[in-house]
Amino acid sequence: MEYFEKILESIEDPLIVVSKEGDIIYANQAGHFLKSQIGKSKLNQLFSELLSMEAIKTGRSVKGIFKEINNNKFLIDVFPFENKGITLLVRDITRFVELEEVARKEGLIITISKLLSSIFHDMKGPVGGIKGAAQLLKEDINDKELVEDILYEIKRIESLINEITNITKPVPLRKREINIHKLIDEAIKSLEKQYPEVKFERLYDPSIPDLFVDPDYMLRVLINIIKNGIEATDKKGIIRISTGISWDKVYSPAGNKIFIKIKDSGSGVPEDMIDKLFLPFVSTKKTGMGIGLSSSYKIVKDHGGVLRYIGNSTFEILLPISDRGKK
Repeated sequence: MEYFEKILESIEDPLIVVSKEGDIIYANQAGHFLKSQIGKSKLNQLFSELLSMEAIKTGRSVKGIFKEINNNKFLIDVFPFENKGITLLVRDITRFVELEEVARKEGLIITISKLLSSIFHDMKGPVGGIKGAAQLLKEDINDKELVEDILYEIKRIESLINEITNITKPVPLRKREINIHKLIDEAIKSLEKQYPEVKFERLYDPSIPDLFVDPDYMLRVLINIIKNGIEATDKKGIIRISTGISWDKVYSPAGNKIFIKIKDSGSGVPEDMIDKLFLPFVSTKKTGMGIGLSSSYKIVKDHGGVLRYIGNSTFEILLPISDRGKK
């Protein structure tokens, strides 16, 4: 019996044997952890629901029962145990469900981005023609200031087109080891003079290692997100930036990523905008083009990281700690 018990204890998924009265007859180590994870009352409620199922009452097994408890998602297989109760095999699928949702959103972002990329690629020809004509006009007419304005606006359109078309292309990263705190300080320094009424708070974890990233692209991401936060506070609030090792159960369960959290003192992203934040041409600002967050999302993703909004007026960047980035 001791030999079989060791086998059951070696199973990483919770295995629980429950009597017909709803009492636990046996639970392996993972089963005991599940009990502490979701709480005794929720576990008893689960037992009651499973024991009341008609199939279970008639002695049949039921597989793949989906349950969501305390924001955790489980698949449960139930097997009748002689005439004494039931055996539960529980699998925590929270991480897989969340990863599937992330993949779905990324797929939507890529699809829309490719469509826009195609549209703007076709626009490059006419824009080039306008630019050429304006340059010729500049040599023949007296109102050169007007033509300068035309060229300036065309340059803006070209810049927008290039940024959109680059969303679907691999970012040409030139990585090197950097101290992420120095890069954050550089981003803050570039914005401090422009926004003198904004207060910046730094909560850095000095123990995190240097990261292997492209400093130019990552600086662009930091400036973009910090600037978004500044504008969310009407340019006179507080921006708090914190760093540390991430132990996120979905993206960094092994503690192999660092986090950069950028929190502003504004009112946060409206609920109906959260799922659309990183789509091109979607913006929470009246004057925003909705390009910056899409571009930042792509850059972070190409670094093997994650950019997301975690609520409470906070954006989070997760970046991998590579072997080259470890000291």
